[in-house]
Amino acid sequence: MEMGSNTQARSTPVVSVAITSYNSEAWIGRAIESALAQQADFAFEIVIGDDCSTDGTVEVAESYSARFPETVRVVDRNVNVGTQRNYYELFEQCQGKYIAWLDADDYWTDPEKLALQVKALEDDPSVMICGHFVRWVSKADEVIRKRFPEIPAGRYGITDILEKNFLPSPSVVFRNGLHRSLPNWYFDVSPLTDWPLYVVAALSGDIVLLDRSMADYTLTQSGAFWGKGDLFWYKVNADFYERVESALPSRFHQQARRHKGKQYEEIAYLLRKDRQFAESRKAAIKAFCSPQMLDNFSSKVKALLASLVREAEWRVRGAQAVSNER
Repeated sequence: MEMGSNTQARSTPVVSVAITSYNSEAWIGRAIESALAQQADFAFEIVIGDDCSTDGTVEVAESYSARFPETVRVVDRNVNVGTQRNYYELFEQCQGKYIAWLDADDYWTDPEKLALQVKALEDDPSVMICGHFVRWVSKADEVIRKRFPEIPAGRYGITDILEKNFLPSPSVVFRNGLHRSLPNWYFDVSPLTDWPLYVVAALSGDIVLLDRSMADYTLTQSGAFWGKGDLFWYKVNADFYERVESALPSRFHQQARRHKGKQYEEIAYLLRKDRQFAESRKAAIKAFCSPQMLDNFSSKVKALLASLVREAEWRVRGAQAVSNER
């Protein structure tokens, strides 16, 4: 294919397209092609960080580097460093004023994407991150969701992104250097590669969501821990809220604790459904203790009482069964 209008030298990119990969041989070519197709009057580079793939991912990436040496470069590894470290070290390799996030199994569908997002960031220095809507597709290109996120386009801030992670990573362009403000625990929350960065960004400026769908987010078995189930994600989110308070000014602590309590309520409910009554009780107690006394009061009391009652019933039935056996 022919590239978009990216004719300036690699030494002066305005945007660095950061593509992370691991065993992505089947998809990475499509991701690179979608970046090369961008039509912009500024230079951009494509930097590929591979985390020691065991398939042909690196060979595919290097074939593009050979064809487009002024635009595409590959950061190869001999040792696997893990998802978070791969992202961070790739961001460190980016030379652009802005970084566009693109995983190897996702791809862009609009050749004007970068131009529109750079304009939004250039026009308003208070905007730290620019995103847009995406489609969710299967690896067989079946459309799972036509438009995500399910919120209006517009400006959002720290309270919004603390409540939930609504930014699809292949939609995001952010100001280079934001990643250096990430807390050390970022490297310990492997499923959440993007949310901590968004929170850090929103502490110093706004998030803008453009009213245009310009990427496909691919649901694959290798991507984003899909298929792990609701309980897994509630636990991941609870762990995030356990940690994020340390990165927040004190005025946001109550909000973080309130959201943390809601995650533990859901965990308690799902564990109770799965008859893991002791673990359900522990989660319900965490839900009760996380926010201030009156925050989520009705729901957290209900969760705690339900867990205690069901555990007590379970223990009584177990004692009766033992007695009957005797």
